[in-house]
Amino acid sequence: MDNLSQLLAKAINTLLRPLVRLSIEYGITYPQLCLQLKNLFVEVANRDIPIDGKAQTLSRISLLSGVHRKDVKRIMEQPSSESPISADASLSARVLGCWLGDPLYLDAQGQPAPLQRLNDGSGKPSFEQLVSSINKDIRPRALLDEWLRTNMICLNETGEVVLDTQSFLAEEDFDQRVHFFARNMRDHMACGVQNLLPHSNDKFLERAVFYDGLSAQSVAELRLLSQELAMQQLQQINAEALRLANADQNNPDANQRMTFGCYFYQAEEDKTSP
Repeated sequence: MDNLSQLLAKAINTLLRPLVRLSIEYGITYPQLCLQLKNLFVEVANRDIPIDGKAQTLSRISLLSGVHRKDVKRIMEQPSSESPISADASLSARVLGCWLGDPLYLDAQGQPAPLQRLNDGSGKPSFEQLVSSINKDIRPRALLDEWLRTNMICLNETGEVVLDTQSFLAEEDFDQRVHFFARNMRDHMACGVQNLLPHSNDKFLERAVFYDGLSAQSVAELRLLSQELAMQQLQQINAEALRLANADQNNPDANQRMTFGCYFYQAEEDKTSP
């Protein structure tokens, strides 16, 4: 193994550490992950590293992945292990994006405004109107009840629907949290990988601020500031993305997707940690 491969192997070990911790916590064992990793090597070698103008062969995929040719054939005959976004998660994300970004549903400060539950003919925006603008096949009452159950929204003293911007994904929504965990981490990782690939000229934004030697009180202040600034940035990007998505609806070249994210992490210093 050359020096570059050794450096990457050490970096990958560091990246996998939190995932191994998560796996152990939920009873996913080494043999299970080993099998998944074998499948992934075959899937990625086949889909992401083709030769222009030539069909992929079992021998080439075996060579690239290091997986035996018989296993490659078996894996290639299986359905892909990558699951699509669930309908519930997709609907929730789209409704949230509209509530956070469409001026029709914002107050004078640019924050999600309390909404009437139903259209009453007054012209005031309502939760029913919001959901129907995204998907007319979904009953707004069904989404209202689900969001009330998971504390994403509440009803104020006048019966208006109020969005809790700090509780987008509550503890009860483990399936949705897992989905967005995978989606967000995948795109963050893909961004870093793109920046490290040989001959990659299209570098993505990937920056972080990090400090050690801080007190718990100082970190608490930085955490609060980070949450406030991140929310402002996310809402601003969301509003512009919603405007552009609406403008691109009939554009035949509108085949791109994007992700912009923020995160904050804190831990006690450990000089021995890799």
